Amino acid sequence: MQDPTGAEPQPTGRRQVLVGLAAGALLAACGGRSASTSAGTSAPAATIGSTASAGWRLGARFADGYVAPSALVAGLAQRAPYVLLGSDGWPMGTEGPDHLDLTVRRAGVNGAADGPVVATHTVERHGGDHATPYFPLVFRVDDPGDYVVHLATGTPGDVGIEPHHLRVVGRGETTLIQVGDRLPAVATPTRTDPAGVDPICTEPNGPCSFHEVSVAEALGQPGPVALLVSTPRFCQSDVCGPTVGLLRSALRIRSEPWSAVHAEVYMAPETGDFTTTPTVAALGLAFEPSLVVADLDGIVTAALHFTMDATEVADALATAV
Repeated sequence: MQDPTGAEPQPTGRRQVLVGLAAGALLAACGGRSASTSAGTSAPAATIGSTASAGWRLGARFADGYVAPSALVAGLAQRAPYVLLGSDGWPMGTEGPDHLDLTVRRAGVNGAADGPVVATHTVERHGGDHATPYFPLVFRVDDPGDYVVHLATGTPGDVGIEPHHLRVVGRGETTLIQVGDRLPAVATPTRTDPAGVDPICTEPNGPCSFHEVSVAEALGQPGPVALLVSTPRFCQSDVCGPTVGLLRSALRIRSEPWSAVHAEVYMAPETGDFTTTPTVAALGLAFEPSLVVADLDGIVTAALHFTMDATEVADALATAV
């Protein structure tokens, strides 16, 4: 049966390699804790803002520290894309609100959602007309630990909506690449040197145009670098399938001499080898897709993990120039 993200059933080998770590698998509708209470019970129905209908609740489309090791790091701005789940556990379609009002609190005693407020944000809707709508919360906390995200209901004083629990780790607790890091000079597969990866690109019509140079070569060329890690053939959902096209479209309207590189996730998936590629390890990834942007000096200026749309891709590229 098709999962709530719209993804087609995946080969057994792939599910064993990154089970629970791909963006869609992080939704509570697929069995995680992300859209439930800390005790694992379902959140009550809610009216979200002034334009939404009742019955929605938060679902995480990111590694929140419970479903999978946390992708959130203290001391730096972090991006946590949320979706809205209905009472049936499926993400909302076009009927949802155009923004969410979200409040981040430090978790209280025994995980209670009554700690001090550390951030409050109005988060705009993303995803376009033909993708699952999502809401990328960007926030920063200075201390590692447990936090909760509250969803405003539009009813003054209403605190009955169950919050989403997440965990923020210290910088030394993860190898996931961060803004401000130097982009590793990885010898990613190219048309002339596949580096043992077969195929070098699973785009349906053959290798995309982002395999002319490796990341190592791109870092020696003028202009910023965009590195996209995704596996189009093995992710048919609206999350990671279209990412190559999103990057291609975003680069068409930029005049800088960009070096764009696409790297696959698996070494030889068509023959059953779902060993992850060196690029995945070099970036500290445990999920897909991921877009990492670096400036002229090779310093990372933006990173989009788990899900992205045309607006976010364009904004990410703009950070490097």
